[in-house]
Amino acid sequence: MLTGGRWRLARPARLLLVGLSVVGGAGATLLLGGEGPIHFTGVPQLQLPLPRSPADVPAVLPEAEPGGTSSSQSAVSASVLPALIEDGPFGPLPRIAPDGRRPFLAYARPFDLDDQRPRIAVLVVGLGLQADLTAAAIGLPGEISLHFSAYAPDLSSWFERARSVGHEVLLDLPMEPLDYPASDPGPHTLLVSNSTEENLKRLDWLLARATGYVAVAGSGARFAASERAAPVLDVLARRGLAVVELGRPNLKGTAAAVGLPYASAPTAIDADPSVPSIDHALAALEAKAWQKDSAVGVAQGYPVSLERLRRWAATLRGKGLVLAPISAVVIEQSGLAAEMRGDAERHGHAQG
Repeated sequence: MLTGGRWRLARPARLLLVGLSVVGGAGATLLLGGEGPIHFTGVPQLQLPLPRSPADVPAVLPEAEPGGTSSSQSAVSASVLPALIEDGPFGPLPRIAPDGRRPFLAYARPFDLDDQRPRIAVLVVGLGLQADLTAAAIGLPGEISLHFSAYAPDLSSWFERARSVGHEVLLDLPMEPLDYPASDPGPHTLLVSNSTEENLKRLDWLLARATGYVAVAGSGARFAASERAAPVLDVLARRGLAVVELGRPNLKGTAAAVGLPYASAPTAIDADPSVPSIDHALAALEAKAWQKDSAVGVAQGYPVSLERLRRWAATLRGKGLVLAPISAVVIEQSGLAAEMRGDAERHGHAQG
């Protein structure tokens, strides 16, 4: 709802996932929450005590919790694994290793799937285009997952820095929105009017932008709801990735049909970038986690959003909640948890 020039959250108790892509300057494009992107300008330029350059980001991981993973374990997969890469026309592409390892699981931040506490995953979206805000997002707790624009300069360096301090990283998948070309996600957008061959060529370019990501994430209702989406999702599945859809769940059925781990992100929590609204939405996210056992919040890279996330994350342990990487929720929602537990049991029996 737009009230007095500002976006107000309606029915906050139902908030689950949010996403916003920062396009530079004071303007932004909201990717979620309606039939197409929502545009607004005049985002407040708040001055907060945030890092000013990548070199200022503290390389500190969270302390280990009982039954959880240690800081050193959290960064164990920070190196890119050669077995998960193959040569492509535009650079290295992810693949399933000969031994069956998938990038989605190999690059996931370790998390105890048997942890009985309600879990909350947070995804910060649209990073890499503004160095200061990207550096500040990397300074958040390592359990928070980070989504980067495929057009970001020095993307490999950002990925390396983020993963070295424990963050999972996701790569943007630009898809045609309903109001295209008024809203144009860029020259490598997957389009309904393209042939399947052209879209898969664009997909190869996107996936080769960097390595070490667990999933792709994007929005674009026109493409996602079209028959052109199926070949793209099939390639993602065969490359061992996952997908997070930033918008209504148009890809859900197709993802399930091709065996692609999937989660959707339909609702915004910081559409009104103010402290009271963000805090209210985070409280609603906690309520959702208690009600449904898990919830995912996706936030844009506004300074105020990052500052509130940093303060909020420190309170979760005392509330009986656990902050989880987004892969942990995707694994649970996609039915992979039982499969992984079964594999672990069979491996243990074989070792015995």
